This record gives sequence, structure tokens and C-alpha cells, in this order.
Amino acid sequence: MNTAGTTATPIYRGIIDDPAAWTTASIGGKEQLCYRLTPEQLRVLDSLIRKTGHLRPQEATREDFAHPVVDALVADVRDAIYNGAGAVILQGVTRERYDKEQCERIYWGLGTQLGIPSVQNSRGDRLAHVADDKTNKVVRGYRSTAELTPHTDFFAVVGLMCLERAESGGISHLASALTIHNELVQTRPDLLEPLYRGTRYALAEARGTDLAVTSFNIPVFSCVDGQVSCFFSRQNSNEAVAQGVSLEPDFAEAAKWFEDTAQDRRFQLEFLLEPGEMMIWNNFVMLHSRTSFEDSAAHTRDLLRLWLNVEGGRPVLPELFACAGIYQEMFRRNSAKADAARTVSAQG
Repeated sequence: MNTAGTTATPIYRGIIDDPAAWTTASIGGKEQLCYRLTPEQLRVLDSLIRKTGHLRPQEATREDFAHPVVDALVADVRDAIYNGAGAVILQGVTRERYDKEQCERIYWGLGTQLGIPSVQNSRGDRLAHVADDKTNKVVRGYRSTAELTPHTDFFAVVGLMCLERAESGGISHLASALTIHNELVQTRPDLLEPLYRGTRYALAEARGTDLAVTSFNIPVFSCVDGQVSCFFSRQNSNEAVAQGVSLEPDFAEAAKWFEDTAQDRRFQLEFLLEPGEMMIWNNFVMLHSRTSFEDSAAHTRDLLRLWLNVEGGRPVLPELFACAGIYQEMFRRNSAKADAARTVSAQG
């Protein structure tokens, strides 16, 4: 693991020529990311819903959703996120055809075919609801109505499935981290070093524990086997500052430039996810964000989120999984405490 003041990997100073290094002009719009499920694929999903109906949605295993048609679909998704634009939006599952539980079953089942659904918080949720939670005591952006600025999440592949739109707002954004890297090389090469050096991150849920702050820097950009990857989370770097970490001035300047560029209209694709649509992307290549939103009695925004651990994907530094590891360890500790409490209770 790297420490403050070091560069984790060699700095890549060339222009990245990759289908995932797109601009808003070159990608053209949301429709260029869309993959419409065929009638045959939908019929197979219907059969798998019936096959697993005796199970709760998240009890379904990879084997339960194994099917040649699903295998081919997942291969297409994998090709799109690793060899194509870096993201894909699956269309054809509609709320008119499927209720919320069936949508969850489909989404979870496809996720198990693509990778291993992984822990997203200290409670151990592997399928999280991205929705406003008035009981949210530890502020996590996905559980609020607030704007979320461009960021990456903590695992190799991330997915969102829209169950319900908000009354207003909640517009999704994607930006290519590879395109931002190209812009960096061309216009601000002086900021490469601090972004490759990175900073320390912290999790609000881990405050007061030995897990709260990473003991090493996590680079914003890194290059492994000739492939540039990205990790960026303003919320978690701000949390580190709140817990006593000082941002180095050159990194603070570079991070502001990075965030401003990720929100530049030349690079940021804007669209609305419709109910039933599933967006899946390569987390270490794409930055995602959303506008703030307002719910109503008729429309309460609700999306399902998966973090997937995928074998044979993009080669990246282990540091990029550090925050995910903190959540996993917190959940392990919480589970051990709960088991111990149950044992004590059972003994009398």
C-alpha cells in the first residue's frame, strides 16, 4: 500500500484511445448506451421468476438463474462495460409487466451472473435501496434527496435499477474518467502527480473505530498493465478531513479541477432512468452523479443498487477496494457481536 507523498503507479502521460473515453458529442446521448431485451430474453426471465418464486429474491443463487439465454445477455453486458462505452442501460423490463418484487428478483438474478453481490454498508446490505431515508442517522448520500457530485463507488462493477422516479429531479449523469484523464494530460499535466498520489479516505459509519480512516493514500488515477483506472469520492475525502486528515494543497487544487471537469457539459452525459431500466457500468472507468430530487405522495424515488465483485475484469490496484474492505470488516465485526449476544442470551 502506498503512503502519503508517494506515487502508487507510473504516471500515464499519453492520450487514451478507448471506446470508454467518450465525450457527450461522441456518445450522442442515452440511447447509445441502451440495450433492449428481446422477447426471448423476457420470456426466459419470466420462467426464472416462476422457477425461483418459492425463494425470497435475494435467496436466489447463481445456479438458480443459470440459463444459456441469460449467459449470452451477461456476455453482452460484460463486453459493453469492459470493451465498449463502459456502461450499458438494459431496457424492456417495465413496471407495467413486473411488480417491485419481480424487478428485484430479475435484477438480483442478473447480478449473480455478472459477479458476486457485495456488502455496501455496516448492516451487510448487498442490494441497497437508493431512496430518501428520514431515519438516516449516519449521512450516506444515497439515502438522502441531496445532489450527489461525480464520484466512483467501491467495487469493480456498479448497477442501478430504477423502480420509481421522483416527482422532480433525480437526473442521472455519467462522465468518462478516461476522457477526463485525456483532458488532464492535454491541459493540466502539472496536476497528474497529485492525482496519482491521491489522498486518504474515511467512512462516516466507521467513526470512533480503528477502521475509520485509511492508513494510506488511494490514488485518483492509477495505471496497471497499461490501463488507467480512477477512484474518486469527495464525500469520503471530506470525511477524512473531518477526522483530522490534511489535504495537501496541490491535491486540493487537483481534486477541484477534476470535479469541475467531470461536471463540464462537454464530458457529462445527462439522462433520466425510467422505471424498470437497469444501468450497469465499469466503476473504475465511469464517474456517476445525480441532481437533487423531490418526492411526492404519487412519486417516491427508489432505485436498487448492486456492488459487484467481478473476476477477470479490469486490472487495478488493491487500494481501490480499501473502502469496500472497511464495510466488509465492519459487517463482520457487527455479525460477530450479534452472534456472541445470541449465545449469551441462549445460555441464560
